[in-house]
Amino acid sequence: MSISKQFSDLNSKFVETVNSHDAHRWAALFSEDAVLIPAGQPSVTGRANIEVWGEVAVKIWNHLEIQEGSCTTEGDVVWEQGTWTGNINVADAKTMDVSGNFLLVAEKDGAALRIKAHAWSVNSTT
Repeated sequence: MSISKQFSDLNSKFVETVNSHDAHRWAALFSEDAVLIPAGQPSVTGRANIEVWGEVAVKIWNHLEIQEGSCTTEGDVVWEQGTWTGNINVADAKTMDVSGNFLLVAEKDGAALRIKAHAWSVNSTT
């Protein structure tokens, strides 16, 4: 399976778990020693801590989409950059469209990929 197809599968699972508000299945996409670097927040280290962080985070999401960018591989380490768009819940029962860029580093785990590091930005809204 090509690296582009593997990232496409991983991205599909990522989007599916966020959109279904399933922090447990979302966190399972990460390796045990993964690092999450959310925009504007402290880093989160380890799958268990990422799941705890995700329990809160997935509740604000109404919809997420990933626009895949370029994929690169070197041995068992692979990375992808791209953009994302979404809609989140904000104060006063309102919602807001959001978007940004992301960098995802993964490692091959058999036929699948496990996220080792994930960081993203949030574009300012007007």
